[in-house]
Amino acid sequence: EVNEEVLEEFRKLCRHEKVKAIGEIGLDYHYEDIPREIQKKAFRMQMELAKEVNLPVIIHERDAHEDGMKIVTEFPQVKGVFHCFSGAKEMAKWLVKRDWMVGFTGVLTFKNARKAIEAAQAIPIENIVIETDCPFMAPEPYRGRRNYPGYLGRMADKLAEIKGLTREEVEHITTQNAKRLY
Repeated sequence: EVNEEVLEEFRKLCRHEKVKAIGEIGLDYHYEDIPREIQKKAFRMQMELAKEVNLPVIIHERDAHEDGMKIVTEFPQVKGVFHCFSGAKEMAKWLVKRDWMVGFTGVLTFKNARKAIEAAQAIPIENIVIETDCPFMAPEPYRGRRNYPGYLGRMADKLAEIKGLTREEVEHITTQNAKRLY
């Protein structure tokens, strides 16, 4: 249970000039080590804080698409990015309609990345950011190794191929997207 003293400390931290977003926050039902009701309660509290301090959020959502979308709907004023996106193209379109960003990692380069590629194809590049999710999700041919920012070019290359753009265009647009978000 989070008390008012802890929430006030979070509010204070959020007011610092270097704080540009709240996150990672969200839901992760993959391991089931934290009960879902506790995760949903915490997620709602974090979204309420983001609304209060007017900061975007970085959402981690894994195997919890329905609950994640339901909670996002409860906070229409809060925007951000669904990082390390793992949903279907329909969910990506749903997020874009609500002016959210969708974050893609090295998964985009995997041979079995059909869902990620379909999602990237289905939404405007103006709603896409690329990210590492370091130390995880390194792109091909580094899959299984520690990820790092130097690999972002691999994701940019793949996104350029998907969108019919140059790598330079993808780098410029996704950088501008991140700047606009943060």
